[in-house]
This record gives sequence, C-alpha cells and structure tokens, in this order.
Amino acid sequence: MQWSNKPASLDIIVRPHWYETSIFYLLFGGLLAFIMVGLYRYRVNIIRNESVLKNKIAETEIAALKAQMNPHFIFNCINSIDAFIHMNDKYNASLYLNKFAKLIRNILDSSKENLVSFEKDIETMKLYTQLEEMRSEGKFKTQFVIDEKINNMDIKIPSLIIQPYIENAIIHGLRNKREGVGALMIKIEQNENYLCYTIEDNGVGRVAAGSSSLNKQRSYGMQLSEDRLSLFNKNEVSNIKITDLSNNGLPSGTRIELKVKINH
Repeated sequence: MQWSNKPASLDIIVRPHWYETSIFYLLFGGLLAFIMVGLYRYRVNIIRNESVLKNKIAETEIAALKAQMNPHFIFNCINSIDAFIHMNDKYNASLYLNKFAKLIRNILDSSKENLVSFEKDIETMKLYTQLEEMRSEGKFKTQFVIDEKINNMDIKIPSLIIQPYIENAIIHGLRNKREGVGALMIKIEQNENYLCYTIEDNGVGRVAAGSSSLNKQRSYGMQLSEDRLSLFNKNEVSNIKITDLSNNGLPSGTRIELKVKINH
C-alpha cells in the first residue's frame, strides 16, 4: 500500500440564508414599494373624500340658508308688524320688530359658520316660534323641554338644523287645526354621543297637511336638513323617524325624531 504525501483538501460551499439572497432583496423591495404606493393612494383617497365631503357640506349649507330665509316668512312678519302699527298696538309692534330683527341677525351670523353653538341655535328657534305664535294670535303654544346637562355643555351643531321640521309642524299641522289650542313640543336630550330631538305637534297630521299647495316647498326644506344631518353624522345613524299620531283612530298630530352627533 502506498501513501500519498499530498495533503487532502475538501471544498466547503456556504450558501447564504434565504433572507440574504438577491432574490429576497428584490422581492422585499418590490413588496415595500407596493405597500408604499398603496399607502400613498389610500391617503390621497382620504384627502379627496374629505374634500368632496366638505364641498357637499358647503353646498347644502348654502342651499339650506337660502331655504331658511323664506321670503314668505319674511313678508308675513313685515305684514304682522304693519298690522300692529295700524291697530296702534305700539307695544306688540315694537316687541315683534325686535324679535324679528334679532332672528334675522342670528340667521345671518349663523351663515358665516358651518357650525354654531347649541345655545345660539336654540335661541334662534325660540325667536322663530315666538314670532309664529304672535302671528297666529295664540292659536298654538310652544314648549321647549331641554335636558339640563346639555345647557352646560359646549356643543357645536349645524345651524338651524331642526328649523324646517318646526316650520312644517306649525304651517302644515297646527295652522290647519280647527278645534282647540295647538301644542308644539320640542324635546332635546342626550343619548350617548348624540343629541336626540323630538318635535311633536297635535295638528291635523300628515295626510290632511299633504294636500297643501306648499307641500313641495316643505319637502325641499326637510330634504335639505336630512342631507345635512346625513353628512354631519357621517351616516352613522338613521337620521329621521316620523310617526303619525292618532286618537281613537283619528289623526292627532305628528312626531318627528332625529339625532345629531355631538361635536364639541
């Protein structure tokens, strides 16, 4: 047996881990780029959707302001002031004029902002109902029932958001009432993160009121408010619930319930 004097050699090849390969770096880079592009597009879509939402809110606010500055209401208020003057009723003429001027000022002030304080909005609604009570010569009375803790909260809401529903109750429900004194109740309470409004009247009901020639205009104003609510609440809740009230099978009024998201 012959032994070789040459030293033995052994080639050892160390392969890199899978995460150290060029293919991995290529795939990882592609995945990272895909994620970054996806995040960029996602962010762009969010900004675009927010912009569209703001434009929609602005459009509905402008349309709502035009609808709320009802020329018929303004004309009737001026006629009422004129009637008090002709009757030499200086006290009521001055009282009505002061309330009317304050209401118009509140509406114009509200038009400058998308949101107003809850306190300011309620003040405007009270002025509106007081003017309508005076104009109807006591044909109906309004009661505001507001949860005490709400008055102590700094809440921002869309301006005049419930005005079309109050207007509807007065003009199409209570003004057409033939017997008894009309009653309008506006109740506001807090339920979790929402203000819950209830507007209830003991008027003639929707069926009788539906024959009114102003029905189309009423629907337009209420639809605007519903659109504003939907945008403001971001469609998180069902905005409007309307209940036809009855007594012994006869229509006895209407109840409208809506929710407004609390915005501090």
